[in-house]
Amino acid sequence: MKRKVFKSLMSKLLVVACALTMCVSTPSLTAQAAETTLLNTYGSSYGYSGTCINLYQLRDANQLAFLKKHYNSITLENEMKPDALLGGSARLISVSQAKNQGYYIPDNYRESYVPQINFSTVDEVMKICYNNGLKMRAHTLVWHSQTPSWFFRSNYAGYGGFVNQQVMDARLEMYVKTVMNHVYLNQYGSVVYAWDVANEILHAENSGWEAVYGNNKVNATYVKKAFNYAYQTLEYFKLQDSVKLFYNDYNTYMEVNDVIKLVNYINQGKKVCAGVGMQSHLGTNFPSVDYYTNALNSFLRAGFEVQITELDISNKGDYDMANYAYNLFKNINKAKKNGGKITGVTWWGLSDKTTWVKNQAPLLFSVPGSPKQSYNKVIQAYTEVLGQPSNPQPQPTNPQPTQPSGQNVNNNSTANIANGWYYLKNTNSQKYLTVADDKAAAATNVVISKGTGVQGQKWYVENKGNGYITLKSGLGEFMLDVANGADEDGANLQIYTAYGHDAQQFIVKNTKKSGVYTIGTKVSNAVRYVDVYEHKKTDGSNVCQWLYYGNPNQEWIFEPVNNQSASQSQINPQPQSKPQPAEQPAATGLKAEASINSWGGGYTASIKISNNTGKTVNGWTLKLKKSEVKMDSSWNVNVKESGEYYVITPVDWNSSIADGGNVEFGFNGSGNVSSNLYMDVQ
Repeated sequence: MKRKVFKSLMSKLLVVACALTMCVSTPSLTAQAAETTLLNTYGSSYGYSGTCINLYQLRDANQLAFLKKHYNSITLENEMKPDALLGGSARLISVSQAKNQGYYIPDNYRESYVPQINFSTVDEVMKICYNNGLKMRAHTLVWHSQTPSWFFRSNYAGYGGFVNQQVMDARLEMYVKTVMNHVYLNQYGSVVYAWDVANEILHAENSGWEAVYGNNKVNATYVKKAFNYAYQTLEYFKLQDSVKLFYNDYNTYMEVNDVIKLVNYINQGKKVCAGVGMQSHLGTNFPSVDYYTNALNSFLRAGFEVQITELDISNKGDYDMANYAYNLFKNINKAKKNGGKITGVTWWGLSDKTTWVKNQAPLLFSVPGSPKQSYNKVIQAYTEVLGQPSNPQPQPTNPQPTQPSGQNVNNNSTANIANGWYYLKNTNSQKYLTVADDKAAAATNVVISKGTGVQGQKWYVENKGNGYITLKSGLGEFMLDVANGADEDGANLQIYTAYGHDAQQFIVKNTKKSGVYTIGTKVSNAVRYVDVYEHKKTDGSNVCQWLYYGNPNQEWIFEPVNNQSASQSQINPQPQSKPQPAEQPAATGLKAEASINSWGGGYTASIKISNNTGKTVNGWTLKLKKSEVKMDSSWNVNVKESGEYYVITPVDWNSSIADGGNVEFGFNGSGNVSSNLYMDVQ
């Protein structure tokens, strides 16, 4: 009885003590908990705090909000792997169609057809990432698994024999460069900061790659070629210093020497592979923390950049996982503190609710928003080694860059250039802003050249009402554009599909000379200006953006196209009429035409919508009967089903059609297709 009374008394005293403790301590603990996240600890020190995700989760506002609290990087679980882009069976299009759709076709490509690549999911994911301040690891280009067998066979047929190495080299280059080009030509492609170019080569068995190239794993020629193709693409877009290429594999702690041999082989002659993605599907029973850490340190000593990828920890319970995770991250953080180039940690899933590991709970959250003991121990491991997070104030999703200190500032007034067609003459060279080779294609460079009056020298000024203008090319639906929206000196000026976002907006400033102007870029917050590289004066000299200093190679004259006296000796163009201001969608005068390429069991349809309304059309809708087509996938449009119809609407960049202009999109279908499609376009 006394024992029970004593226990009761102690319980009451503990309650009082706990209540007092809560009164004193809870506010600071709550504040600390609110401030400490994976994002402002690991994301801050390592650069990227990542998670694996699927499109359906990104579409969920609650999951997206939770993701943004802890992560600034995502990796698609399966939706960027080769089978997701290529499909279970080949959907072939002609080489000419492929080129029209922006595919990269190398000179040694000798086949008549190319497999259709479906980018719809990737495009939507990049847009979501861009709009929410997230970055993206692209996973993966070359993999023995989840790559359809037909990709390696004659005529892209599942029953065909394997092609030879020469044919496969061309296919590999086509695929790698087409996928990467598509990403970096996309208005949201700047979110992709890293690529797993090759995945799990050391574990490939009976793959199409081995059937074509043999099974030499640490000297795999196709892997070296893939990295070289990928690096060439980065060089083309001038991204080789900001985007990294990785070799990604599992059980790397068991194959340290082979991983190092393979990466060194890839980098023979030129360093194109930044380092290793250490897939970390771990278990508390294996590997030991020391075994894993030894591998990590070996890669760092070899001079590799390391990103920890696909991390989950199988366990016997949360206490078991928490203990393992704490010791693991103590070691990882020590390696980072000692100068190890570890640039990201990616957990393979938002929570145990969506893990791929069966009958386990291998992640830090049981469900989104419910941290486990393991989460607390991972944070503790950080703070004990690297200190408390600095808790910076939240930044805007896409903040404008701040002006670097110590530079010249353009305090001149903003000029008012009336809407209309102009030639832009550089005062230093007395030559004109020109689309290289007068080529009407997205991502074509802009240079200076002698005035000839070609369409590639004509620019339509349209005031946006916010102090900025757009400059539309005379070559069609393209605008002057800062490549990849980069805020850096030397970023190329090019033309790109007209959508009028920040990379395509410019501000014109007066100078002390009447009629002479400088042109600032919106992506730099008017810190950088349209500039002829290295003050050059010869035809073909590149045009880029550079910090403002107001020298003549940054000065431009707007010569109206219909003003013959402005530069009669060099330019003698035909007068151009101003485009009509944008109008509301027209109900008539739009025409839809279909081009069908059928094969056994399916077809590819290319649809062209032409505008003959007499005015610019902003927005259009096309209806197709579901009884006549069966759409499996589409590109450059949004598709919904309504009753007996597919209702097709444009994406941002192709919603506007100038009078006399047209836009194109396409879709893949299965079964038979009507020779006379019903198409209602408004």
